[in-house]
Amino acid sequence: MISATTILKDLPVEVRLNRLEALVEASQALNRAAGLDDILHAILDLIPAQLDCERATAFIRDKRTGKLHARQMSGSEHIEIVLERGVGIAGYVAESGESVLSNNVPADPRFDNSTDRRTGFLTMSMLCVPLRKPDSEPMGSLQAINARAGGFSKADLAYLEAFAALAAFAVEREQLAQEAIRSKLISTELELARKIQQRLLPVAGGINLPSPYSAWGISQACYDVGGDAYDVLTLPSGECAFWVADVSGKGIGAALLMTTLQTELRALVHEESDLALLTAELNTRVNTVAPLGTFATLFIGVLSAEAQRLRYVNAGHLPPLWLPRLLSDPRKCEEGGMPIGVSPSSFYEVGETRFAPGERLALFTDGVTDAENTSGATYEVEGLVASLARLSPQSIEQTGRAVFEDLDHFRIGVSAKDDTTFLIIGMD
Repeated sequence: MISATTILKDLPVEVRLNRLEALVEASQALNRAAGLDDILHAILDLIPAQLDCERATAFIRDKRTGKLHARQMSGSEHIEIVLERGVGIAGYVAESGESVLSNNVPADPRFDNSTDRRTGFLTMSMLCVPLRKPDSEPMGSLQAINARAGGFSKADLAYLEAFAALAAFAVEREQLAQEAIRSKLISTELELARKIQQRLLPVAGGINLPSPYSAWGISQACYDVGGDAYDVLTLPSGECAFWVADVSGKGIGAALLMTTLQTELRALVHEESDLALLTAELNTRVNTVAPLGTFATLFIGVLSAEAQRLRYVNAGHLPPLWLPRLLSDPRKCEEGGMPIGVSPSSFYEVGETRFAPGERLALFTDGVTDAENTSGATYEVEGLVASLARLSPQSIEQTGRAVFEDLDHFRIGVSAKDDTTFLIIGMD
C-alpha cells in the first residue's frame, strides 16, 4: 500500500501537513469510536473539511442482499439510500474496485440521479473510491460531493483513498466484532436447542422398562444438535414400542425435523395401534412441514412379551441385527415402505416375526456404519456384526456398552461426520 506521505507529496507543505494531521486524527477517532455508525461519522466529519466539499457519503454493502446502503451522511440530514448492485457511480466503484473523479457528474453515464430528484440536491462534482483493505474485495464505497472550489483534483482523489483505507480497516474491525457477538449468541441458542433436544431423547444408557423388557440406547449428534431420534416406551396394552429414525442432512434443519418426528411419534404411538396407519399418518404430517427433498428413515416396532411377537415397519431404514443368531437365523425385517417425507401418498406394510425371551434386536443409524478410522476405513455393518459376534451372552446393558466402546475404539482420533445412534432391545 502506498503511504499517505507519498500520496500527498505534491501538495503545498502546509496543506500536506494539515491533511496528514487529519489522517492521524481520523485514526485516533476510529480507535475511540464504538459501533459502525460512530466509525463512519468520525470519518465523514473530516472529509468535507479537508476536501472543502458540501457532502460525504459512505456506502456499505449488505452481506445478505448485496445491495449498497448509505449508513451515514455528512452535510445534510440523513437520507436513506439503497442501491442495487452496480447502480450509480457508488455501485460501479463498489463492483469494479476502481476510483472515480468526475467534475461533470450529470454527464457521467454511470450517475444515478434518483436521489437528487427525490431530495432536490444537485450533484455536480464527485470523488468516489472503493472502501476496502489492500488486496481484498470492496465492502462498499466512499464519496465526496461538490467541491466548493469548482472541481476535485487528483491529489484530492488520492487523499480520499487514504481516508478510505482507514475506514475499511475500521469497518471490518466493527463487522468482525459484530460477527463475534452474533456467533456467541448463536452458540448460546444452539446450547439451549441441544438441551431441549436432549430432553426429547432417553438418557444415554440403560432405559427403565418393566420386566421382561430391557433396552440400552445412545444418540450422539455430529454437531451441536442432530437429526437422529430414538425412543422406547411401554403402552397401556403392556406392549413395548420403540423406534430409531435418521433425518436426512445434519445440523439445525435436521434437528428441527427430528423434533417434529419425535413429538408426533410419541403422540401417535398411543393413538394408533395399527403400525401401517400410524406410519402413514406420520408421513402425512411430516410432508406438511418438511422442506422439499428432506426425509427421514424410520424403523418402528412394537414388542409383545405375551405373544412373543414383534410387529414392525421399516420405512427405508437400515435393517436391524439379531442376537444371538447373527449367522444361523437371519431375519431381515425389511417390510415397510418409503422413507418418511418422500411422498404424501406413501403406503406401508407391517412385518411380523417371533421374538423369544433372550433374543435381542440391535438398531442403528448410518453414523455407526459410516464411522471412519484414521486410515479412512469405515466401520460398516460387518464391523458391527463382528463386534456383536464376539460378545458372549450377557445383559443388554453390557452388550450395548461393549458395542459402543468397540465403535469408539475404531473411530478414535477422527471427528464424526454424521449423527450416531445405537439401540439394543430385548426380553429377558
